[in-house]
Amino acid sequence: MSHVWRERQHQDLEDFLTPQILVKSPVKQSVGGQHLSEAFSMWFRGFPNLDYKETALEVLKDRVSIEWQVKGDHLGEFLGVAATGKPVVYSGTTTLVMFDQRIHAYCADVQVASVMGQISPDPYVAKKAVGDDMYLTVNRLLQLNLTHRQIDCLALLCLRCDSRVVSSKLNIKYSTFRTHVERTLPSIGLSSSKDVFDWALSSNALEILINIALERICAKCD
Repeated sequence: MSHVWRERQHQDLEDFLTPQILVKSPVKQSVGGQHLSEAFSMWFRGFPNLDYKETALEVLKDRVSIEWQVKGDHLGEFLGVAATGKPVVYSGTTTLVMFDQRIHAYCADVQVASVMGQISPDPYVAKKAVGDDMYLTVNRLLQLNLTHRQIDCLALLCLRCDSRVVSSKLNIKYSTFRTHVERTLPSIGLSSSKDVFDWALSSNALEILINIALERICAKCD
């Protein structure tokens, strides 16, 4: 956090992240360190003089939760609003999921509506959260009738999550997860779970499955 917010080195993160880091923030939800850098760039472009201060820190097993407060001035474009020069103050929580001393998931909970209210008179409309409609979209796209649990399993397979993550996020034994997968694979024309990522990519379902997986991985960040 110091490397990014204090030293402004948000485009040099390789030493801190796993290659397939999960990124969940109000301005970016995706996979990969480059996307996380882009999310940071959006904030620095809009508020280049941000002053970052941590107010609380909690570590629980592989999860690090950081409460923070930021202040700065709106000196550049941010979410479509041109620079106004207005001061802003906002707070939030960032949760990091760690494996092997690297960040596996970066989840930021920021009240963007509060930020926008300080720089623009127009009401801010947040992006719609992932919900049942995402599962409906998957089935419609694939012309299938998969259950929510089957889609969750495929989504986590796309991210190559290990057994601890799967068991924790789906609240089931890993053996149960494998059973779900084995029953689902024939429905999508596969015989091996190793082929799920390539199948999702070729089926144009990868992005939506990644968003569903992000919701499962970062569920405790909300």
